[in-house]
Amino acid sequence: MRLHHFGFVGRDLATLQRRFGAECEPLTEAIADPIQRVVVQFYRDRASGDVWEIVAPLTTVEDSPLAGRIARGGGLDHVCYELEDGDGTIEAAVAAARAQGAQVTCPPVYAAAFERRVAFVLFRSGRLVEYVEPRPPGRVV
Repeated sequence: MRLHHFGFVGRDLATLQRRFGAECEPLTEAIADPIQRVVVQFYRDRASGDVWEIVAPLTTVEDSPLAGRIARGGGLDHVCYELEDGDGTIEAAVAAARAQGAQVTCPPVYAAAFERRVAFVLFRSGRLVEYVEPRPPGRVV
């Protein structure tokens, strides 16, 4: 497994784009995900090379899985790890997290931004971790 990105949540994408555009270069256009009910965009930090995913509600805050996080002010939300060949399946990664006491907040589901499946688990420490299946050759994110 390797670090893929840090997720940052906000009320609207335009505000997040202005904020991240000052220090980062866009890797993708905005991507609507009707399954997750969010819109996302990926940026690379010019100084560190880290990848950031900005995430906002697709429609209204109330109709979004981000409602609780936005009510607490938004901000840094999650860390995403990308599985690599030899790591096993995303189901195995989720099962290993559950064995450590994590709660599954989103079982493996297709995500438009990746064109593959993701899953979210919440550890007792409060860390929200996203797992994404291995990247096909030629994919930017």
